[in-house]
Amino acid sequence: MVQLAAADRLVRAGCLDCLVAAYEAFDALRSTSSVADAATAGAIRAAALVALRQRELGMVDQGYLANARALVSGHANLPAFLPHVLDVIDALPSASIGAGHPTSDADLTKMATLRANRGAWTDMLRGAAGVDEAAAYTWLSFMCNATEARAMTREDLFVPVSTFSEAPLIAYREATCRGVVEPQRLQALAAADARFAEVDYFLGLLEVGRRKLNDADTWFLKAYAWHPQWPALTMTMANDAMTAEEFESALNLYDTTLGYEAHAVDALVGKVRALTYLGRNADAIATVDTLLTERWYVGDARYWRAVNEAQLERYDDAWADVEAAAKLLINAEVPKLAGIIAYRRGELDVARAKFDESRGRHADDCETGFYLGVVLAEQRAWERSASVLVETSGCLERGENALKEAIATIGASTDPPERKAKQIARREQQIAAGRRMMATSWFNTAVAYFSLSRGADAREYAQRVVDDTQFGARAREILLRLK
Repeated sequence: MVQLAAADRLVRAGCLDCLVAAYEAFDALRSTSSVADAATAGAIRAAALVALRQRELGMVDQGYLANARALVSGHANLPAFLPHVLDVIDALPSASIGAGHPTSDADLTKMATLRANRGAWTDMLRGAAGVDEAAAYTWLSFMCNATEARAMTREDLFVPVSTFSEAPLIAYREATCRGVVEPQRLQALAAADARFAEVDYFLGLLEVGRRKLNDADTWFLKAYAWHPQWPALTMTMANDAMTAEEFESALNLYDTTLGYEAHAVDALVGKVRALTYLGRNADAIATVDTLLTERWYVGDARYWRAVNEAQLERYDDAWADVEAAAKLLINAEVPKLAGIIAYRRGELDVARAKFDESRGRHADDCETGFYLGVVLAEQRAWERSASVLVETSGCLERGENALKEAIATIGASTDPPERKAKQIARREQQIAAGRRMMATSWFNTAVAYFSLSRGADAREYAQRVVDDTQFGARAREILLRLK
């Protein structure tokens, strides 16, 4: 039958829109008695492939797998392997929204199901992949990211689907196997068939990897215009906006992602960070509270809540949260924040210990060195205070030079003028903040050397801030006392 053959061609054409059209064509033919069995099997295959493609891309589930299962339950004249193909698809995880690893109990359940059935499903799919397009595509999805298949070469992995190797459906999946995106192959598919709109998403990801965010945005916006119900895409766009320091845009995209998937914990973390950088501390804390109910990223949640509580000068609450975060996260940022909170609570011994801990994990953080030097100065530990602050001054000078180079790079880039202006302004603010820390470091170094009776060193650093509006008068006093 002509219509049945046309629907089969849509399956082999392989684009998502093609598969949806194939399902609709097969479903319409099911009422024709002479082809009812073939049309039903075709509808099941097409629906299964739509469901699998949507999962692979991280789109909203539009119920195609449920449709396929409903069709299976009402028909006996089907290939024996076809219901099992649906079981495999049901167990394959959806593209994780930002995490790249399980972030829900459902994800963990799917992993357990895959492990328990991998042997049987491998044998079943290998046998069916040469005779059925849906089984062939599912074989690739099942094996391409499987740790158990790492010993297989890509060529060996593709042997079971060689019957359909010329079909765009299979060529597309081979071009994205094992996370190795083949742009030329994908572009060739899109050039041959403009319906392959999902290719735009992969081309955008490649530009992200090259740190060409403006080019990535172009591809992502095309993909979004084609299929907006796509939380993996909106999450990727949100992360790119964060990288570009466009926090309002990032916040809106995280909210869009959460509108599609309320339990997307990476989107919740991203939203907390965006709100924090926007200075919306109370909203950030409220979002952290939502994140904590998900029981994932608890350490990150407590850390970011502590950041925002500290900004609101709720230091006791911040201390409780940062201490909880320290039990779950091993990095330099947690003890650094703990040191800042302790310093603001007037607990200098605690602050000193925390800053030392942070510096032990990341010695090149200028701000940590600055705070440690200030604490040591307040404790009148003059020798070490001078040593730390001299190191910090050098760190701040190197940081300013790096920021100036970044400004030059941004200015010469092809990014939109508004984006460049915002990024340059942010770095200019960082330079200004760094210069204030540098002035404070120089003055405290002068005081430390004066207290150690090292007059020449004290004079050198006092002269650096003699015209400073904050420290000038006291620096001139030190210079007078050195005469």
